[in-house]
Amino acid sequence: MKKILAILCVTTALVLLAGPAMAADFGVFGSYWKPKDVAGGYGGGVKFDFARFIELRATYFGDVTSDTPFPQSGGFKIHAAPLEAGLVFKFAPDERFSPYVGGGAAYYLLDTNRGSIKNEAGWYGEVGADIKTDHGFGIMLEGVYRSVDATVRESGTNTTFNDRVDLQLRGFGANAGLVWHF
Repeated sequence: MKKILAILCVTTALVLLAGPAMAADFGVFGSYWKPKDVAGGYGGGVKFDFARFIELRATYFGDVTSDTPFPQSGGFKIHAAPLEAGLVFKFAPDERFSPYVGGGAAYYLLDTNRGSIKNEAGWYGEVGADIKTDHGFGIMLEGVYRSVDATVRESGTNTTFNDRVDLQLRGFGANAGLVWHF
């Protein structure tokens, strides 16, 4: 948690230094993520790009384990909310078609309905494009790779697995949504 607070403090300082001359994009999107050890899930999120190269993102996945083929899964679910801060390079930021690449640090808020799981730090990378109209409104399409490892531990008698399960929650995803450039 201290790492995320430090990233947010540095980001806030950069925003204040950049002043009113900076361009910004705000996006809302639907998301899909397919981590390695679970079946994947759908969610939604928001992103904010400012000072032409800094990006803050938040996504929520209600269940990234739907239809997971664990033999003893018994309705096991993991809820994930990646909070991401990084750098993004837009190849043509003021054009209608603006491709970009980016990546950075992530803090994954994790929760499970069986056992216990801790929040974890990781990273993400992205490639995408914003397609805007003359009025600064448009769509965004992007591919994302997220990387984080987590451990689910037994807590009490209501679990259906032994002691602990190590999960690799790294994998590809996709986002599609709306973007506003101002």
